[in-house]
Amino acid sequence: MNEVYLYWQNLKNDFMEGCVENEVAGRSNRNDFSRSMDALIDFAFANGHTEYSSEIGYAFCENEKSQGKGESTICRRRKTIRRLNNYLYGDPCWQKAPRELRKYNSSHTPIKCPDQFSEVFEEFLQFLKRDGLKDITVELYRQFCIKFLLTDFADQGIKAWRDIDAKILTAAFSRATSKVRFATFARRLFGYLLKAEVVLKDYSVILPMVTKRKTIPSVYSQEEIQRLLDSIEINTPQGKRDHTMVLIAVRLGLRVSDISQLCFENVDFDRSIIKFVQLKTSVPHQLPLPKEVADAILDYIETGREESDEPYIFLDGHGHPLSGTSVGHIGARHIKNSDIEIGARHHGMHALRMSFASQLIEEKIPYDVVRYALGHVNPNSTRHYVQFAMESLRACCLEVPPPSGLLKKYLEGGM
Repeated sequence: MNEVYLYWQNLKNDFMEGCVENEVAGRSNRNDFSRSMDALIDFAFANGHTEYSSEIGYAFCENEKSQGKGESTICRRRKTIRRLNNYLYGDPCWQKAPRELRKYNSSHTPIKCPDQFSEVFEEFLQFLKRDGLKDITVELYRQFCIKFLLTDFADQGIKAWRDIDAKILTAAFSRATSKVRFATFARRLFGYLLKAEVVLKDYSVILPMVTKRKTIPSVYSQEEIQRLLDSIEINTPQGKRDHTMVLIAVRLGLRVSDISQLCFENVDFDRSIIKFVQLKTSVPHQLPLPKEVADAILDYIETGREESDEPYIFLDGHGHPLSGTSVGHIGARHIKNSDIEIGARHHGMHALRMSFASQLIEEKIPYDVVRYALGHVNPNSTRHYVQFAMESLRACCLEVPPPSGLLKKYLEGGM
C-alpha cells in the first residue's frame, strides 16, 4: 500500500513541477490541477488502481460527472486529465473515451410521415425537386412539414387531407413555435394540394403574412478574434482540429456545412487554393488559401487527425466525419470559453462569418469581392452580413446645425 501511495503522490508532484517549469498554466489553474489530482488519487484508491493510464483518467472524469458535480468542476477535471496525459505521453492524447472503449452510435431517429399523408407528401417533395429547389431545401421541407403533419393533424385525429379546414389550420398556426416557417411551408404545401386536386380549397390563404425581422449582425473585432484563437489549446488533436476549423471560419468565412464537408481533394496546398461546391447553394466556389490556414490544416492532418479512410478532413476523434451542427457547437463553445465579453451578441460560427465580411468592408474591399468571398449568389444576401466599422460610419456624419427657434430660446434661458 505504501508503494502505491508513493507512486500516486510522486505522479502528482512530478506533474505539478512540470506545469511550473513549462509555464503551462497560471497559479489559479495550477491550484485547480492540484485539487483535481487529489480527487483522481482518491478515485484510484477507491477502485484499486495501482498505476495511471488514459483509460483511468477518462473513467475518473465520467465518475465525477455521474456524481452530479457542477459543470465548472467537470471542466476543471477534464482539463487536468488532458494536461496530465500530455505530460506523461508526450504525444497529445484525446480527452474522449479511447476508441476501444467507445463505439460510434447515432441517436438520431428520423420521424416518419403519418401513413394517411405519406403518399401525397412524397409526391409533393418530388414536385419541389422538379421545381428547382435544392436537395438541402427539400430536406428542410420534409423535416418541418412532417412535424406539423404529425403533431397538428394526425395527433388531432385528422384522417385525410380533405378533413383539414380553416379552423384546424388556424389552430395549428397558433401552436407553431416558428410561425414564419409554418406559414411559408404550409402555403406551398396546400398550394400544391389544390393544384393536384387533393383538396378542394386552399385554406392556407387565411394564414397571416409573417415577416421575419432582420436582426443586426453580431460581429467581433480583430482583437477579439485573435483572443479567441489564442484561447484554443493546440497541444491536443482535438485542440488542433477545433483551432483549424475556427481559423477557417474567421479567415475564409466558410459556412459550417462547408467546413464539415471539406475533403482532401478540396485543398490544393501547392497552388494555395481551396476549391469546393457549396452545400447550401450547390455553386462551385474557390478561394485563396492563406499560409496561416494551410499550416494549421497540415498540422492537424499530420499530428492530430486519427487514422481513417474517410475523405473528409475533420473527424470526431473516432474516425467519423463531423456534421455541420457539430462544427457549429464546437465554435460556439470556444467563443463562450474565451475571455471575450460576448454581451448580447450571438456567439456561434455564423457570427465569425459575419465578422469576416465586416472586416473586408472595413478594409474597403469592393462589395462584389465581398459577395464572392462569402459565396453569395443573391447580391441582396450580402447586405445583411455587412457591419460597417464605426470609423467608416464617422465619414457619413452630418454637422449639427446651430440651435434656432424655441430650442435657442430654451438654451438661452428665455423659457
